[in-house]
Amino acid sequence: MLKSFNKIALFSLCVGIISVSCEKDTEVEEVMVSGSPVMNASHSILNVDAKAAINPDLAVNPVTYDGHNLRNDVFKKNAVEPTDCSPTAFNSEINKVIQPFFSDPLALTYFDLYLDLNFYISYLDTSEQYFGENGEYTNFMAKRVRDLERFWDMPNEIRVNGQHTASLNDRDKLASVYIFVGLSSEVAYANADFLLSVNEASPVLPESPYFAMDGFATAGNLIVIGDGITSVLSRTGIDEGIVWTGILAHEWAHQIQFDNYSVWYPEGAADNQPEATRYTELEADFMAAYYMTHKRGATYNWKRVVQFYELFFNIGDCGFDANGHHGTPQQRMEAARLGYELANDAQKQGHILTEQELHEIFVSEVIDAVVAPEVGPEFVTE
Repeated sequence: MLKSFNKIALFSLCVGIISVSCEKDTEVEEVMVSGSPVMNASHSILNVDAKAAINPDLAVNPVTYDGHNLRNDVFKKNAVEPTDCSPTAFNSEINKVIQPFFSDPLALTYFDLYLDLNFYISYLDTSEQYFGENGEYTNFMAKRVRDLERFWDMPNEIRVNGQHTASLNDRDKLASVYIFVGLSSEVAYANADFLLSVNEASPVLPESPYFAMDGFATAGNLIVIGDGITSVLSRTGIDEGIVWTGILAHEWAHQIQFDNYSVWYPEGAADNQPEATRYTELEADFMAAYYMTHKRGATYNWKRVVQFYELFFNIGDCGFDANGHHGTPQQRMEAARLGYELANDAQKQGHILTEQELHEIFVSEVIDAVVAPEVGPEFVTE
């Protein structure tokens, strides 16, 4: 599955980690991270690197949302066109997480390395998993996984791992990454001991939730969800159970896309990477909301619907030209609305549409909503 995984970050995970001046090679082959068959850099469900939350250039024209009739405005099939967009409450919460880094030179020096380390730890970890900083969502997630397996008829297919900042204070887990990339056990543990000493000296490392902000799916039937992303999203006022459910359902939808990729996107989802990523991400939002609302899915009632709209809205981004652009807040909320309406308005409430039926409905909704005559054949499924 990972042709060159052992080549990843050999420089950033080198013996001389004290200097951390080496350029990283973060390309992961044959891995679909948050919606794209091959992705570089950001491993997170976050579309633009969280550091961009403090970039004033993202604070463009304010956006308004009236909750209705947005389809003709938000789906642009042929290009990722900049629209009115502004940071969400989630961006504000990320800001609060990032601010302490500026008063901690060690955190500024090592944050890239720590992000990579925890990505690989969460990918490689085969131990018994827990969810939530203290395991408080472990039983909840076990139930959600069983529900999703039944809903999509995918028993025992997907492994779900938790990502925790505590892993970056675990000597064995730190060393395991260095051993995996080819260093000797002696050198690997020496590096781990050095990092533990850095942790002791830093008020930010490794406890900042920034180091557990991943939410991704891989073509190896793995989903990873970090404590950091769930806790920070919950600070915007969204129920944390909805956060866990929404991210898990979204990443599960990516697993469905993996299984159908050659049929659904034989020439790719679009002719440019930002548009392709956005298209698959919005479809995952749509499928996640369908499950979350369905009478045989998570069964969220109307009182909860607004909150999962807020979830998808908050994790939208304004990085129109970024390869990892997932869709604006408006677009993500509207994709979730489509999924909700499909499940809620169904005449046969107990009937679950097939993956293929859902995909065709999503394609039809997008094409019919906007410039259908301009859509190329790559967007049409036969």
